[in-house]
Amino acid sequence: MSSLKKGVEKFLRKVSTYEINEKNIRKAVREFELILIANDVSLKVAKQISKKLTNKMLGKRAKRFSDLSKMIPVFAKEIILDLITPKEPLNLVEIINQHQKSSTQISSKDPLILLFLGINGTGKTTTIAKIAYLLKKEGFHVVLAASDTFRSGAQEQLEVHANRLGVKLIKGKYGSDSAAVAYDAIAHAKAKYADVVMIDTSGRMAVNRDLMEEMKKIHRVTNPNYTILVVDALAGNDATEQAKDFHKEIPLDGIILAKMDADARGGALLSVTYATDGVPVLFIGNGQKYTDLELFQAEKYVNELIKSKN
Repeated sequence: MSSLKKGVEKFLRKVSTYEINEKNIRKAVREFELILIANDVSLKVAKQISKKLTNKMLGKRAKRFSDLSKMIPVFAKEIILDLITPKEPLNLVEIINQHQKSSTQISSKDPLILLFLGINGTGKTTTIAKIAYLLKKEGFHVVLAASDTFRSGAQEQLEVHANRLGVKLIKGKYGSDSAAVAYDAIAHAKAKYADVVMIDTSGRMAVNRDLMEEMKKIHRVTNPNYTILVVDALAGNDATEQAKDFHKEIPLDGIILAKMDADARGGALLSVTYATDGVPVLFIGNGQKYTDLELFQAEKYVNELIKSKN
């Protein structure tokens, strides 16, 4: 359980003793805001949530609620759900199926290209392997591109996964042009009528200009259908800044939060969504196994985070 979830539960127990009046509503909302900030929700997002929560609670007749522990969840859920629900939901399996149907004959079919971004240590390569497992299980022909030609051992790491999964891997020499490796993988996929190309890219220990220029070049060369950022849920506000920086340089289509099974504070998801203007969270990684990839459902996330009291 994230510390955010624990904090919210403790908070709701506390405010159950508060009488419903304007003074106590403002006091409770301020306490709720501090819990959000303490658990990796950015200051800007926390203040926006608390402002909306105050307005909603003061603007509603309170007689339907017996105490604040029943009143707050109703409106907080509504506000947070609105924040993290994508404007355009993205389901990779459905998209690939639609992409296949759009080609009238197999000889004219181009693969769907997925470009994965993220700094070192986010779990990007493992996440790619998890998605490859999912797509292969759905019957899709997958090709992996080992375009991380910067970090020693990166291609071997992806190759281990490719061998285990039984999918084709295209790689190059370390120090070679990472965009060329991705281009070769796409050419191979077209020749073999593959359904999907998944491109693993290099990261750095932090977002910097060299990394961005390399990613932008790969993006230009491959012209991906979808660009997906993998962030580490444990990185907290750093994850938010990474998402913001990447999205500014390379428009993102989706986000995956890895390592959500660890003792994360839990607020990064809210901040990352806000920082990228609503780019949808596609999956949550919750373990090291290939099956440890959960389709993100906004309503389920909010209901688990804030449990209404009967």
